[in-house]
Amino acid sequence: MKKSSSIFKYSIISLIVLGIGIFSCGDGKNSFVRYYNLGDEKIDLSRKYLREVPADVFKHPEIKSLNLHNNKLTTIPSDIGKLVNLERLIISRNDLTSIPPEIGQLKKLRKLSLKANKLTEIPKEIGQLENLEELHLSFNSLTSLPDEICNLKKLSHVYLEFNQLESLPENIGDMSALFHLAIGPNQLNSLPQSFYNLTQLNVLDVSRAGPNFIISDSICAFRLIETLYIDQATLSFVPNCVAIRARSNPRFRIVIKN
Repeated sequence: MKKSSSIFKYSIISLIVLGIGIFSCGDGKNSFVRYYNLGDEKIDLSRKYLREVPADVFKHPEIKSLNLHNNKLTTIPSDIGKLVNLERLIISRNDLTSIPPEIGQLKKLRKLSLKANKLTEIPKEIGQLENLEELHLSFNSLTSLPDEICNLKKLSHVYLEFNQLESLPENIGDMSALFHLAIGPNQLNSLPQSFYNLTQLNVLDVSRAGPNFIISDSICAFRLIETLYIDQATLSFVPNCVAIRARSNPRFRIVIKN
């Protein structure tokens, strides 16, 4: 009995020590060592309670994916520009208020998620991400986007919901690869005329895009669109061609979002 009791006490002590080791992993500076194996192409530091990106991360320019989702980051260091082979960068659900211009050095980046931060602007250098295909900027405090974003010819999926956008770049129509675009809720009143050049759009979400938001008759040229998300108030003012297409084209649907 005494022997069993000793084993039990030893086990409890071991668990306590192990527990301290486990919960100390979120110190923000030493976490990297525990979550990266040499040679890996991916680093997953999501949900680690990090307040800063471990400096060792930037010593590995070979990595292709960096996940920093759901931490407590307030800044991204300029060293992010050293990760020149990154194809996927996830920094959603943090407390970022700005993004360094060095983000533009990530020429191979294909997916960038800055969703659910506290961003009020995006650096113009984002226009240098020539291979970017997917961009998530939802749930921030953006009032505008840099004109340079229109240089992204491979960008196909853009999510801008739940910001304070008052306008979109005048040359948004140059983004010829756009397939899925979500622009509401925001504070838009209208869309740039060039927007109606995006005739390759397949999914468009304009639900609650703005209190006085109006869609032009030019949307009738969107022959490839299959799903239109819209709120009831805006639906009341859409051109007749939208309603006609919904009745006559089984591949086209209108989804009411309020």
